[in-house]
Amino acid sequence: MFDIHATKWATYPEASEREFVERVAAAGADGVGLLGWRDADVDALLAACDEHGIEWTSTAAGGAAGNGGDADAPSVTDPECHDDAVAAIEETCETVGEHVDRVIVTVGPDRQGLERATQTTAIVSVLRAAAPAAAAADVTLVVEPLNARVDHPGYFLRTVDHGVEVVEAVDHPNVDLLFDVYHQQVTEGDLISRVETVAEYVGMYHVADVPGRHELGTGEVNWANVFAAIADTGYEGSVGLEYVPEADTGETIEHAVSLRDDCYE
Repeated sequence: MFDIHATKWATYPEASEREFVERVAAAGADGVGLLGWRDADVDALLAACDEHGIEWTSTAAGGAAGNGGDADAPSVTDPECHDDAVAAIEETCETVGEHVDRVIVTVGPDRQGLERATQTTAIVSVLRAAAPAAAAADVTLVVEPLNARVDHPGYFLRTVDHGVEVVEAVDHPNVDLLFDVYHQQVTEGDLISRVETVAEYVGMYHVADVPGRHELGTGEVNWANVFAAIADTGYEGSVGLEYVPEADTGETIEHAVSLRDDCYE
């Protein structure tokens, strides 16, 4: 059975770390995702997770390895930022790696003047260099394609297939793909087929409905079928709720958990 976790920035952005964990646990989820660990009260988060019996599943590398498309900031796609990007990932693995399972890497913008092949090679180079730190911390780096049409204009890594190309090129057991169902649907759809064909490369999922990036059931995606497809691949990792709720947040988490549970009845 796969787990369900909720991401703080989307579901409970105004809550303290302790309140966030308490509310997510009360809704029946298995874990929490806290991306910006450098600016968070990590001790409070961990204490609350321990108290409520849930996991801190994932965080983000941040820094030059956490660029969502900002052309004015350092990024993994820029070969000149290689050392900074590797350092951001290594710092994350060394500082909080013992507490999380996954470290998210976002690669940044399509750099004008650089060939796409050059930028892809830069991504592969950073992930290869940082993979030993991930292995030492027993965490998996998950590189994330994002949509450039709505949320992240100019972002370089836009499709699941391109993400798989990167993961294959890195060829390290501690580097996988973050399959964000929301971003994939916005970019090109074909969700169930993609889930089935790239399953061996997936280290984590994120979900939100389309359009609007709200809770499951508010848009065009058939979540019962998508969750069933994920379950049918044998995936036993975590699916992160990364939506901005329109309804009561706790109830939306409960709904996602029930959709997951239905896959195994």
